[in-house]
Amino acid sequence: MSCEEGLFAPMSYRYEERIHYGQGVGDKMTLHNMIQPISTFLRATDSLEDAARAMLETRLDVLPVGDDEGRLIGVFSRSSLYRMILEKAPAHSPIREFMKTEAVTTQLDKLSETTFEQMEQIIQNSHVGSSIIIDSDRRIVGVLTKARVVNALVESKNDLREQMEVMMQVEKPDLLDRSLDVGRIGDKAAVNHPYRAVYTWNHIITRDKAMKQCMSLAAKAARRLTPVLLLGESGTGKELFAHAVHNASNRASGPFITVNCASIPEHLLEAEFFGYEPGAFTGADRAGRIGKFELAHGGTLFLDEIGEMPRSLQAKLLRVLEGKDFFRVGGNRPIQTDVRIISATHAPLEDRIREKTFREDLYYRLHIITLTIPPLRQRKNDILLLANTFIKQLNPILDTNVTGIEEAVQKVLYHHDWPGNIRQLRNVVERGMIMAEQGKISFADLPEEMLQKATEIHGKTVVHAAEKMEIERALRETNGNKAKAARLLGISRSVFYEKLKKYNH
Repeated sequence: MSCEEGLFAPMSYRYEERIHYGQGVGDKMTLHNMIQPISTFLRATDSLEDAARAMLETRLDVLPVGDDEGRLIGVFSRSSLYRMILEKAPAHSPIREFMKTEAVTTQLDKLSETTFEQMEQIIQNSHVGSSIIIDSDRRIVGVLTKARVVNALVESKNDLREQMEVMMQVEKPDLLDRSLDVGRIGDKAAVNHPYRAVYTWNHIITRDKAMKQCMSLAAKAARRLTPVLLLGESGTGKELFAHAVHNASNRASGPFITVNCASIPEHLLEAEFFGYEPGAFTGADRAGRIGKFELAHGGTLFLDEIGEMPRSLQAKLLRVLEGKDFFRVGGNRPIQTDVRIISATHAPLEDRIREKTFREDLYYRLHIITLTIPPLRQRKNDILLLANTFIKQLNPILDTNVTGIEEAVQKVLYHHDWPGNIRQLRNVVERGMIMAEQGKISFADLPEEMLQKATEIHGKTVVHAAEKMEIERALRETNGNKAKAARLLGISRSVFYEKLKKYNH
Protein backbone atom coordinates (compact mmCIF):
# COMPACT_ATOMS: atom_id res chain seq x y z
CA MET A 1 0.00 0.00 0.00
CA SER A 2 1.58 3.24 -1.14
CA CYS A 3 1.75 6.44 0.88
CA GLU A 4 -0.24 8.21 -1.83
CA GLU A 5 -3.17 5.90 -1.20
CA GLY A 6 -3.30 6.70 2.49
CA LEU A 7 -4.61 4.18 5.01
CA PHE A 8 -7.20 2.56 2.72
CA ALA A 9 -7.55 2.08 -0.99
CA PRO A 10 -9.68 4.96 -2.35
CA MET A 11 -13.12 4.36 -3.83
CA SER A 12 -13.85 5.60 -7.37
CA TYR A 13 -17.29 7.00 -6.54
CA ARG A 14 -18.98 8.92 -3.75
CA TYR A 15 -21.55 7.34 -1.44
CA GLU A 16 -23.35 10.64 -0.86
CA GLU A 17 -24.23 10.95 -4.55
CA ARG A 18 -25.99 7.59 -4.56
CA ILE A 19 -28.46 8.04 -1.69
CA HIS A 20 -31.33 10.49 -1.40
CA TYR A 21 -32.03 11.82 2.07
CA GLY A 22 -34.98 13.71 3.52
CA GLN A 23 -37.36 10.95 4.56
CA GLY A 24 -39.18 11.50 7.84
CA VAL A 25 -38.78 9.62 11.09
CA GLY A 26 -40.36 6.21 10.91
CA ASP A 27 -39.95 5.96 7.12
CA LYS A 28 -38.40 2.69 5.93
CA MET A 29 -35.73 4.69 4.11
CA THR A 30 -34.41 5.84 7.48
CA LEU A 31 -32.10 2.82 7.28
CA HIS A 32 -30.18 4.71 4.62
CA ASN A 33 -29.34 7.41 7.12
CA MET A 34 -27.92 4.84 9.52
CA ILE A 35 -25.30 3.50 7.12
CA GLN A 36 -21.73 4.36 8.04
CA PRO A 37 -20.34 5.35 4.64
CA ILE A 38 -17.18 3.59 3.48
CA SER A 39 -15.50 5.73 0.86
CA THR A 40 -12.38 3.60 1.37
CA PHE A 41 -11.67 -0.06 2.09
CA LEU A 42 -8.95 -2.52 3.06
CA ARG A 43 -7.11 -4.69 0.56
CA ALA A 44 -6.03 -8.26 1.20
CA THR A 45 -2.40 -7.14 0.93
CA ASP A 46 -2.74 -4.56 3.72
CA SER A 47 -0.90 -5.32 6.94
CA LEU A 48 -1.92 -5.98 10.54
CA GLU A 49 -0.72 -2.49 11.43
CA ASP A 50 -2.85 -0.98 8.62
CA ALA A 51 -5.95 -2.84 9.80
CA ALA A 52 -5.42 -1.92 13.45
CA ARG A 53 -5.03 1.75 12.59
CA ALA A 54 -8.12 1.60 10.37
CA MET A 55 -10.25 0.13 13.15
CA LEU A 56 -9.02 2.81 15.54
CA GLU A 57 -9.82 5.64 13.12
CA THR A 58 -13.20 4.36 11.88
CA ARG A 59 -14.26 2.84 15.23
CA LEU A 60 -15.74 -0.08 13.35
CA ASP A 61 -15.53 -3.67 14.58
CA VAL A 62 -15.57 -5.01 11.02
CA LEU A 63 -13.96 -3.57 7.89
CA PRO A 64 -14.76 -4.56 4.30
CA VAL A 65 -11.97 -5.90 2.12
CA GLY A 66 -12.21 -5.13 -1.59
CA ASP A 67 -10.44 -5.76 -4.86
CA ASP A 68 -8.96 -3.10 -7.14
CA GLU A 69 -12.44 -2.29 -8.49
CA GLY A 70 -13.92 -1.74 -5.02
CA ARG A 71 -15.89 -4.98 -5.10
CA LEU A 72 -16.32 -6.84 -1.83
CA ILE A 73 -14.15 -9.95 -1.44
CA GLY A 74 -14.36 -10.39 2.34
CA VAL A 75 -14.26 -8.72 5.75
CA PHE A 76 -11.66 -8.22 8.46
CA SER A 77 -13.12 -8.17 11.98
CA ARG A 78 -11.79 -7.41 15.42
CA SER A 79 -11.69 -11.15 16.17
CA SER A 80 -9.45 -11.51 13.10
CA LEU A 81 -7.20 -8.86 14.60
CA TYR A 82 -7.08 -10.72 17.91
CA ARG A 83 -6.20 -13.96 16.12
CA MET A 84 -3.24 -12.27 14.42
CA ILE A 85 -2.14 -11.03 17.84
CA LEU A 86 -2.54 -14.52 19.32
CA GLU A 87 -0.36 -15.96 16.57
CA LYS A 88 2.20 -13.20 17.19
CA ALA A 89 2.05 -12.14 13.58
CA PRO A 90 4.51 -9.34 12.71
CA ALA A 91 2.98 -5.91 12.25
CA HIS A 92 3.74 -5.99 8.53
CA SER A 93 1.96 -9.33 7.96
CA PRO A 94 -0.78 -9.14 5.28
CA ILE A 95 -4.33 -9.74 6.46
CA ARG A 96 -5.15 -12.08 3.55
CA GLU A 97 -4.95 -15.32 5.57
CA PHE A 98 -7.01 -13.93 8.44
CA MET A 99 -9.83 -12.18 6.59
CA LYS A 100 -13.22 -13.87 6.30
CA THR A 101 -14.30 -14.49 2.72
CA GLU A 102 -17.94 -14.91 3.70
CA ALA A 103 -19.84 -11.80 4.75
CA VAL A 104 -23.45 -10.85 5.37
CA THR A 105 -24.36 -8.26 2.75
CA THR A 106 -27.35 -6.14 1.86
CA GLN A 107 -27.92 -4.50 -1.50
CA LEU A 108 -28.41 -0.75 -1.33
CA ASP A 109 -31.51 -0.78 -3.54
CA LYS A 110 -33.14 -3.37 -1.23
CA LEU A 111 -32.96 -1.14 1.88
CA SER A 112 -36.14 0.71 0.94
CA GLU A 113 -37.99 -2.61 1.28
CA THR A 114 -36.38 -3.53 4.60
CA THR A 115 -37.69 -2.73 8.07
CA PHE A 116 -35.61 -2.16 11.21
CA GLU A 117 -36.68 -5.54 12.57
CA GLN A 118 -35.71 -7.35 9.37
CA MET A 119 -32.34 -5.62 9.27
CA GLU A 120 -31.72 -6.52 12.91
CA GLN A 121 -32.38 -10.17 12.04
CA ILE A 122 -30.02 -9.96 9.05
CA ILE A 123 -27.26 -8.57 11.24
CA GLN A 124 -28.08 -11.15 13.93
CA ASN A 125 -27.12 -13.85 11.42
CA SER A 126 -23.76 -12.19 10.91
CA HIS A 127 -20.85 -13.46 13.01
CA VAL A 128 -19.36 -9.97 13.02
CA GLY A 129 -22.52 -8.07 14.02
CA SER A 130 -22.65 -6.00 10.84
CA SER A 131 -23.99 -6.05 7.31
CA ILE A 132 -21.87 -4.73 4.46
CA ILE A 133 -23.93 -2.56 2.14
CA ILE A 134 -23.10 -3.12 -1.54
CA ASP A 135 -24.50 -1.95 -4.85
CA SER A 136 -25.74 -4.12 -7.71
CA ASP A 137 -22.14 -4.59 -8.93
CA ARG A 138 -21.05 -5.73 -5.43
CA ARG A 139 -19.08 -2.53 -4.91
CA ILE A 140 -18.68 -1.48 -1.28
CA VAL A 141 -21.01 1.33 -0.16
CA GLY A 142 -20.93 1.23 3.63
CA VAL A 143 -21.48 -0.71 6.84
CA LEU A 144 -24.67 -1.05 8.87
CA THR A 145 -24.05 -2.22 12.44
CA LYS A 146 -26.45 -3.80 14.89
CA ALA A 147 -25.66 -1.03 17.38
CA ARG A 148 -27.11 1.58 15.04
CA VAL A 149 -30.18 -0.48 14.23
CA VAL A 150 -30.95 -1.30 17.86
CA ASN A 151 -30.36 2.29 18.97
CA ALA A 152 -32.76 3.46 16.26
CA LEU A 153 -35.38 0.98 17.46
CA VAL A 154 -35.00 2.20 21.05
CA GLU A 155 -35.19 5.83 19.95
CA SER A 156 -38.29 5.17 17.84
CA LYS A 157 -39.98 3.54 20.84
CA ASN A 158 -39.03 6.49 23.02
CA ASP A 159 -40.39 8.91 20.39
CA LEU A 160 -43.65 6.95 20.27
CA ARG A 161 -43.93 6.99 24.05
CA GLU A 162 -43.32 10.74 24.16
CA GLN A 163 -45.94 11.31 21.46
CA MET A 164 -48.44 9.23 23.44
CA GLU A 165 -47.67 11.20 26.60
CA VAL A 166 -48.26 14.47 24.75
CA MET A 167 -51.56 13.14 23.40
CA MET A 168 -52.64 12.05 26.87
CA GLN A 169 -51.75 15.45 28.32
CA VAL A 170 -54.26 17.08 25.99
CA GLU A 171 -56.98 15.53 28.17
CA LYS A 172 -55.45 16.98 31.36
CA PRO A 173 -55.98 20.49 32.76
CA ASP A 174 -54.06 22.85 30.48
CA LEU A 175 -51.53 24.84 32.45
CA LEU A 176 -50.82 26.87 29.34
CA ASP A 177 -54.38 28.22 29.31
CA ARG A 178 -54.13 31.98 29.78
CA SER A 179 -57.39 31.95 31.72
CA LEU A 180 -55.71 29.88 34.46
CA ASP A 181 -56.08 31.41 37.89
CA VAL A 182 -52.56 31.30 39.33
CA GLY A 183 -54.00 31.14 42.83
CA ARG A 184 -55.47 27.69 42.11
CA ILE A 185 -52.11 25.97 41.63
CA GLY A 186 -52.17 24.54 45.12
CA ASP A 187 -55.65 23.08 44.98
CA LYS A 188 -56.77 19.57 44.01
CA ALA A 189 -57.29 20.41 40.34
CA ALA A 190 -53.64 21.34 39.93
CA VAL A 191 -52.41 17.95 41.15
CA ASN A 192 -53.19 16.55 37.71
CA HIS A 193 -50.63 18.75 35.95
CA PRO A 194 -48.21 16.95 33.63
CA TYR A 195 -45.06 18.68 34.95
CA ARG A 196 -43.94 16.12 37.50
CA ALA A 197 -40.48 15.32 38.83
CA VAL A 198 -39.60 11.75 37.93
CA TYR A 199 -36.72 10.75 40.21
CA THR A 200 -36.40 10.22 43.97
CA TRP A 201 -33.52 9.37 46.31
CA ASN A 202 -34.04 5.70 45.42
CA HIS A 203 -32.88 6.44 41.89
CA ILE A 204 -29.47 7.66 43.10
CA ILE A 205 -27.34 4.51 43.36
CA THR A 206 -24.16 4.81 45.38
CA ARG A 207 -22.04 3.34 48.12
CA ASP A 208 -19.65 6.31 48.10
CA LYS A 209 -19.32 8.15 51.41
CA ALA A 210 -19.07 11.64 49.88
CA MET A 211 -22.09 10.96 47.67
CA LYS A 212 -24.16 9.77 50.63
CA GLN A 213 -23.22 12.87 52.58
CA CYS A 214 -24.30 15.00 49.63
CA MET A 215 -27.65 13.19 49.56
CA SER A 216 -28.09 13.72 53.30
CA LEU A 217 -27.52 17.47 52.98
CA ALA A 218 -29.87 17.62 50.00
CA ALA A 219 -32.58 15.80 51.98
CA LYS A 220 -32.29 18.40 54.75
CA ALA A 221 -32.46 21.25 52.24
CA ALA A 222 -35.53 19.70 50.61
CA ARG A 223 -37.64 20.37 53.71
CA ARG A 224 -37.09 24.14 53.39
CA LEU A 225 -37.83 26.67 50.64
CA THR A 226 -34.20 27.80 50.56
CA PRO A 227 -32.63 27.93 47.06
CA VAL A 228 -30.26 25.05 46.27
CA LEU A 229 -27.24 25.33 43.96
CA LEU A 230 -25.94 22.06 42.50
CA LEU A 231 -22.34 22.02 41.30
CA GLY A 232 -20.66 19.25 39.36
CA GLU A 233 -19.31 18.13 36.02
CA SER A 234 -21.59 17.24 33.15
CA GLY A 235 -23.10 13.78 33.60
CA THR A 236 -22.69 13.53 37.38
CA GLY A 237 -26.44 13.56 38.08
CA LYS A 238 -27.30 17.16 38.95
CA GLU A 239 -30.75 16.90 37.37
CA LEU A 240 -31.37 13.66 39.27
CA PHE A 241 -30.68 15.54 42.52
CA ALA A 242 -33.00 18.38 41.50
CA HIS A 243 -35.87 15.94 40.89
CA ALA A 244 -35.22 14.17 44.19
CA VAL A 245 -35.10 17.43 46.19
CA HIS A 246 -38.46 18.49 44.72
CA ASN A 247 -40.09 15.11 45.41
CA ALA A 248 -38.80 15.15 49.00
CA SER A 249 -40.26 18.62 49.65
CA ASN A 250 -43.75 19.70 50.66
CA ARG A 251 -44.13 20.88 47.04
CA ALA A 252 -43.94 17.38 45.62
CA SER A 253 -47.50 17.60 44.27
CA GLY A 254 -46.71 20.92 42.57
CA PRO A 255 -45.15 21.36 39.13
CA PHE A 256 -41.47 20.74 38.45
CA ILE A 257 -40.33 22.95 35.56
CA THR A 258 -36.89 22.73 33.94
CA VAL A 259 -35.15 25.46 31.94
CA ASN A 260 -31.80 24.79 30.31
CA CYS A 261 -30.27 28.24 30.23
CA ALA A 262 -27.64 27.15 27.70
CA SER A 263 -30.04 25.76 25.10
CA ILE A 264 -32.43 28.72 24.64
CA PRO A 265 -31.38 31.60 22.35
CA GLU A 266 -30.64 34.74 24.33
CA HIS A 267 -33.33 36.81 22.59
CA LEU A 268 -35.98 34.28 23.63
CA LEU A 269 -34.91 33.74 27.24
CA GLU A 270 -36.96 36.57 28.74
CA ALA A 271 -40.13 35.41 27.00
CA GLU A 272 -39.36 31.82 28.03
CA PHE A 273 -39.05 32.79 31.69
CA PHE A 274 -41.76 35.43 32.03
CA GLY A 275 -44.09 34.80 29.10
CA TYR A 276 -45.50 37.52 26.85
CA GLU A 277 -48.71 39.36 26.07
CA PRO A 278 -50.51 39.09 22.69
CA GLY A 279 -48.63 41.04 20.01
CA ALA A 280 -45.67 41.72 22.30
CA PHE A 281 -43.21 41.27 19.42
CA THR A 282 -43.06 40.18 15.80
CA GLY A 283 -43.79 36.47 15.50
CA ALA A 284 -45.42 36.24 18.92
CA ASP A 285 -48.37 33.92 19.39
CA ARG A 286 -51.61 35.86 18.96
CA ALA A 287 -52.94 34.45 22.21
CA GLY A 288 -49.79 35.29 24.12
CA ARG A 289 -47.98 32.81 26.31
CA ILE A 290 -47.28 32.26 29.98
CA GLY A 291 -43.68 31.66 31.05
CA LYS A 292 -41.86 29.14 33.17
CA PHE A 293 -42.31 31.14 36.38
CA GLU A 294 -46.10 30.98 36.04
CA LEU A 295 -45.98 27.29 35.17
CA ALA A 296 -43.84 26.61 38.24
CA HIS A 297 -46.09 28.53 40.66
CA GLY A 298 -46.56 26.45 43.80
CA GLY A 299 -43.73 24.14 42.77
CA THR A 300 -40.07 24.16 41.73
CA LEU A 301 -38.20 25.88 38.91
CA PHE A 302 -34.98 24.08 38.01
CA LEU A 303 -32.47 26.36 36.26
CA ASP A 304 -29.96 24.05 34.60
CA GLU A 305 -26.61 25.47 33.40
CA ILE A 306 -27.36 28.79 35.08
CA GLY A 307 -23.75 29.81 34.55
CA GLU A 308 -24.63 30.29 30.86
CA MET A 309 -27.47 32.73 31.55
CA PRO A 310 -26.90 36.13 29.88
CA ARG A 311 -26.03 38.86 32.36
CA SER A 312 -28.94 41.01 31.10
CA LEU A 313 -31.42 38.40 32.29
CA GLN A 314 -29.64 37.81 35.61
CA ALA A 315 -30.77 41.20 36.96
CA LYS A 316 -34.42 40.40 36.14
CA LEU A 317 -34.12 36.96 37.72
CA LEU A 318 -32.68 38.52 40.88
CA ARG A 319 -35.60 40.97 41.03
CA VAL A 320 -38.12 38.11 40.83
CA LEU A 321 -36.33 36.17 43.56
CA GLU A 322 -36.39 39.18 45.85
CA GLY A 323 -39.74 40.73 44.94
CA LYS A 324 -41.75 37.57 44.17
CA ASP A 325 -43.37 39.21 41.14
CA PHE A 326 -42.63 39.95 37.49
CA PHE A 327 -44.08 41.36 34.27
CA ARG A 328 -44.72 39.46 31.10
CA VAL A 329 -42.98 40.77 28.00
CA GLY A 330 -45.21 43.56 26.71
CA GLY A 331 -47.30 43.53 29.88
CA ASN A 332 -47.95 46.20 32.52
CA ARG A 333 -49.59 44.08 35.23
CA PRO A 334 -47.36 42.52 37.95
CA ILE A 335 -47.84 38.79 38.38
CA GLN A 336 -47.21 37.23 41.78
CA THR A 337 -45.29 33.97 41.92
CA ASP A 338 -44.41 31.41 44.57
CA VAL A 339 -41.54 29.33 43.24
CA ARG A 340 -38.74 27.33 44.82
CA ILE A 341 -35.47 27.71 42.86
CA ILE A 342 -32.98 24.91 42.29
CA SER A 343 -30.10 25.80 40.00
CA ALA A 344 -27.20 23.80 38.59
CA THR A 345 -23.99 24.48 36.73
CA HIS A 346 -20.74 22.79 35.73
CA ALA A 347 -19.07 26.19 35.35
CA PRO A 348 -17.03 27.70 38.21
CA LEU A 349 -19.25 30.66 39.08
CA GLU A 350 -16.49 32.39 41.07
CA ASP A 351 -14.47 32.63 37.85
CA ARG A 352 -17.50 33.93 36.00
CA ILE A 353 -17.91 36.62 38.67
CA ARG A 354 -14.29 37.72 38.23
CA GLU A 355 -14.84 37.78 34.46
CA LYS A 356 -17.92 40.00 35.00
CA THR A 357 -20.18 37.50 33.22
CA PHE A 358 -22.11 36.48 36.34
CA ARG A 359 -23.60 38.80 38.93
CA GLU A 360 -22.13 38.46 42.39
CA ASP A 361 -25.40 39.44 44.10
CA LEU A 362 -27.30 36.71 42.20
CA TYR A 363 -24.61 34.19 43.11
CA TYR A 364 -25.02 34.88 46.82
CA ARG A 365 -28.80 34.72 46.44
CA LEU A 366 -28.60 31.26 44.87
CA HIS A 367 -25.89 29.48 46.80
CA ILE A 368 -27.30 29.52 50.30
CA ILE A 369 -27.28 25.71 50.15
CA THR A 370 -24.56 24.50 47.76
CA LEU A 371 -24.04 20.83 46.97
CA THR A 372 -21.03 19.65 44.98
CA ILE A 373 -21.68 16.27 43.35
CA PRO A 374 -18.42 14.31 43.02
CA PRO A 375 -17.36 13.07 39.55
CA LEU A 376 -17.37 9.35 38.83
CA ARG A 377 -13.56 9.10 38.89
CA GLN A 378 -13.73 10.03 42.59
CA ARG A 379 -16.39 7.37 43.21
CA LYS A 380 -14.44 4.29 42.07
CA ASN A 381 -16.56 1.92 44.16
CA ASP A 382 -19.69 3.07 42.32
CA ILE A 383 -18.44 2.28 38.81
CA LEU A 384 -19.18 -1.45 38.76
CA LEU A 385 -22.25 -1.01 40.96
CA LEU A 386 -23.72 1.40 38.40
CA ALA A 387 -22.59 -0.71 35.44
CA ASN A 388 -24.34 -3.82 36.75
CA THR A 389 -27.45 -1.77 37.57
CA PHE A 390 -27.54 -0.48 33.98
CA ILE A 391 -27.30 -4.06 32.71
CA LYS A 392 -30.39 -5.04 34.72
CA GLN A 393 -32.29 -1.97 33.55
CA LEU A 394 -31.33 -2.26 29.87
CA ASN A 395 -31.72 -6.02 29.29
CA PRO A 396 -35.52 -5.84 28.81
CA ILE A 397 -35.24 -2.63 26.78
CA LEU A 398 -32.54 -3.90 24.41
CA ASP A 399 -33.91 -7.46 24.34
CA THR A 400 -30.52 -8.81 25.43
CA ASN A 401 -29.48 -11.42 28.00
CA VAL A 402 -26.24 -9.97 29.32
CA THR A 403 -25.29 -11.49 32.68
CA GLY A 404 -22.34 -9.34 33.68
CA ILE A 405 -18.89 -8.04 32.77
CA GLU A 406 -15.69 -10.07 32.32
CA GLU A 407 -13.13 -9.53 35.07
CA ALA A 408 -10.48 -8.01 32.80
CA VAL A 409 -13.06 -5.56 31.43
CA GLN A 410 -14.10 -4.64 34.97
CA LYS A 411 -10.51 -3.53 35.60
CA VAL A 412 -10.56 -1.32 32.51
CA LEU A 413 -13.85 0.27 33.61
CA TYR A 414 -12.55 0.74 37.15
CA HIS A 415 -9.37 2.53 36.03
CA HIS A 416 -10.97 4.67 33.31
CA ASP A 417 -11.15 8.44 33.99
CA TRP A 418 -14.79 8.79 32.81
CA PRO A 419 -14.71 12.43 31.65
CA GLY A 420 -18.40 12.07 30.72
CA ASN A 421 -19.17 10.60 34.15
CA ILE A 422 -22.29 8.45 34.69
CA ARG A 423 -23.79 9.39 31.32
CA GLN A 424 -20.67 8.09 29.56
CA LEU A 425 -20.60 4.91 31.65
CA ARG A 426 -24.20 4.15 30.75
CA ASN A 427 -23.47 4.67 27.05
CA VAL A 428 -20.46 2.32 27.21
CA VAL A 429 -22.49 -0.35 29.01
CA GLU A 430 -25.37 -0.02 26.54
CA ARG A 431 -22.97 -0.29 23.61
CA GLY A 432 -21.31 -3.34 25.17
CA MET A 433 -24.67 -5.04 25.73
CA ILE A 434 -25.71 -4.47 22.12
CA MET A 435 -22.44 -5.99 20.92
CA ALA A 436 -22.42 -8.94 23.36
CA GLU A 437 -26.16 -9.71 23.23
CA GLN A 438 -25.77 -12.45 25.85
CA GLY A 439 -23.28 -13.69 28.43
CA LYS A 440 -20.69 -11.26 29.74
CA ILE A 441 -19.41 -8.04 28.18
CA SER A 442 -15.90 -8.68 26.84
CA PHE A 443 -13.05 -6.60 25.41
CA ALA A 444 -14.48 -7.09 21.93
CA ASP A 445 -17.62 -5.23 23.07
CA LEU A 446 -15.87 -2.07 24.31
CA PRO A 447 -15.41 1.11 22.25
CA GLU A 448 -12.04 1.23 20.52
CA GLU A 449 -11.01 4.46 22.26
CA MET A 450 -11.36 2.81 25.67
CA LEU A 451 -9.15 -0.12 24.63
CA GLN A 452 -6.59 2.29 23.20
CA LYS A 453 -6.48 4.28 26.45
CA ALA A 454 -6.27 1.09 28.52
CA THR A 455 -3.41 -0.20 26.38
CA GLU A 456 -1.52 3.06 26.83
CA ILE A 457 -1.91 2.83 30.60
CA HIS A 458 -1.58 -0.90 31.21
CA GLY A 459 0.60 -1.95 28.28
CA LYS A 460 0.46 -5.67 27.46
CA THR A 461 -2.09 -6.36 30.18
CA VAL A 462 -4.95 -5.56 27.83
CA VAL A 463 -3.48 -7.67 25.03
CA HIS A 464 -3.04 -10.61 27.42
CA ALA A 465 -6.61 -10.21 28.62
CA ALA A 466 -7.79 -10.20 25.01
CA GLU A 467 -5.81 -13.40 24.32
CA LYS A 468 -7.30 -15.10 27.35
CA MET A 469 -10.78 -13.98 26.36
CA GLU A 470 -10.43 -15.37 22.82
CA ILE A 471 -9.11 -18.70 24.12
CA GLU A 472 -11.96 -19.07 26.60
CA ARG A 473 -14.50 -18.14 23.94
CA ALA A 474 -13.04 -20.70 21.51
CA LEU A 475 -13.22 -23.40 24.19
CA ARG A 476 -16.85 -22.53 24.90
CA GLU A 477 -17.77 -22.64 21.22
CA THR A 478 -16.10 -26.06 20.79
CA ASN A 479 -17.45 -27.48 24.06
CA GLY A 480 -13.92 -27.78 25.45
CA ASN A 481 -12.42 -29.57 22.41
CA LYS A 482 -8.88 -28.15 22.38
CA ALA A 483 -7.98 -29.35 18.89
CA LYS A 484 -11.08 -27.70 17.43
CA ALA A 485 -10.47 -24.57 19.49
CA ALA A 486 -6.93 -24.29 18.11
CA ARG A 487 -8.25 -24.64 14.55
CA LEU A 488 -10.97 -22.07 15.27
CA LEU A 489 -8.31 -19.60 16.38
CA GLY A 490 -6.11 -20.44 13.40
CA ILE A 491 -3.07 -21.45 15.48
CA SER A 492 -1.19 -24.69 15.90
CA ARG A 493 -2.06 -27.10 18.69
CA SER A 494 1.34 -26.62 20.34
CA VAL A 495 0.93 -22.84 20.42
CA PHE A 496 -2.60 -23.29 21.78
CA TYR A 497 -1.34 -25.50 24.62
CA GLU A 498 1.32 -22.90 25.44
CA LYS A 499 -1.42 -20.30 25.76
CA LEU A 500 -3.47 -22.60 27.98
CA LYS A 501 -0.50 -23.08 30.27
CA LYS A 502 0.19 -19.36 30.29
CA TYR A 503 -3.37 -18.60 31.47
CA ASN A 504 -3.63 -21.58 33.87
CA HIS A 505 -6.23 -23.49 31.87
